Amino acid sequence: MIPAARLAAAAEILDLIGAAQTPAEQHIGTYFRARRYAGSKDRRWVTEFVYRALRRQGELDWATVETGLEPSPRLRCFLSLLLFEGVVPEDLAKSWFGGPHGLPDLTEAEAAALAKVVTLDMSAMPAEAAGNFPKWLADKIIEQYGESAADVMQAYGHRAPVTLRVNALKATRDDILATLKEEGIDAEPTPFSPDGIILKDRLNLSRHPLLEGGRIELQDEAAQIAARLALAHPGMSVVDFCAGGGGKSLAMAAGMAHQGKIYAFDTNARRMRDIQARATRAGVTLIEPVAITGDDSDVDIFGPLVGSVDRVFVDAPCSGSGTWRRQPDQKWKLAPERLDELVALQADILNRAAPLVAPGGRLVYATCSILEGENEAQITAFLLSHPEFSLLPVSALWDTAGLDRNWAQEVFAVTPTEGGRDGFFAAVLEKGAAR
Repeated sequence: MIPAARLAAAAEILDLIGAAQTPAEQHIGTYFRARRYAGSKDRRWVTEFVYRALRRQGELDWATVETGLEPSPRLRCFLSLLLFEGVVPEDLAKSWFGGPHGLPDLTEAEAAALAKVVTLDMSAMPAEAAGNFPKWLADKIIEQYGESAADVMQAYGHRAPVTLRVNALKATRDDILATLKEEGIDAEPTPFSPDGIILKDRLNLSRHPLLEGGRIELQDEAAQIAARLALAHPGMSVVDFCAGGGGKSLAMAAGMAHQGKIYAFDTNARRMRDIQARATRAGVTLIEPVAITGDDSDVDIFGPLVGSVDRVFVDAPCSGSGTWRRQPDQKWKLAPERLDELVALQADILNRAAPLVAPGGRLVYATCSILEGENEAQITAFLLSHPEFSLLPVSALWDTAGLDRNWAQEVFAVTPTEGGRDGFFAAVLEKGAAR
């Protein structure tokens, strides 16, 4: 593909992403499956270009408005070249247009506006534009994180690392690190999780023998930590209340030595369709996927479990704000009304999950979010309405969970500024007598 065709492809993909709620990666995959003529270098260039435009959309749109134009996928592409790749306005028309697959030529208004880009004072951008967040979300982050807010938002401008979890049922971390080294893959241990490995280069391991053999799984370190904090031991009964693809179920199963039972619940059976195959690959036999409806009709499923489950893990549906380095389009699509719906859904899920916990058992609440309303505020509200539960400080559980280094806070809460992990939250609640 010539440069003009690459740029046109990026503009078309950005247009498709902006018009739908589905994740960017799906649109990119569909686009290139229909265009087999695009080589690997073309796909890589377009993909990286698109993701950068999404990560830095705030800067691009601010600059567009400052030059007198309205933001659009086409203009985000032009400004990406000018602002991030050093292309000068005079060379834009010469090198990035033309051919049967190129974009329509610049209009006079576009050419005049883009010529102003070099005169813009980029330091005059407001905080939301500089941080590349919608204003309403930037305001929330500034209110919550104060002086650290700018660093939190800036962290989303970088790509997330590829992180693996070693399946302790089949391998040790040292074994996997040695294998990767033999293959020339640069990797290092995660600092907190004793099961994690960070790849220093971005690699597609979807067909790698280590993954196909069940010796590793793709899982961010923060999620590994949360699964360990559940302290699911051999012989326990466990409910993974919002199981999705089963990543947390598999992580907890690795510490249960084939003894006990994990019920993997989810309201979307499609999300759970790979659990059995992943469990078989990992050598895990104690996971039972169960589709639930999320309403009072689940009584037949929940009834036999009420008051008898040792560990209930609620990885609640959330904004996904902690993962927006991987899915930068989603922060532009989240609306305040949707966040309110999610907060209400999280509270409802907690209320449905709580009765399953046995006396002395524990409820782990987790989200891949950095927003207080989905995290600390949920725990505060839950404890007020459920006096039989109390918060167990994560700091007191850390060593018992086999985690490295130390943790001083009562809850596990991180942003992408810390150690390369996704933003994440986890709190551990123990059920006892009503206070």
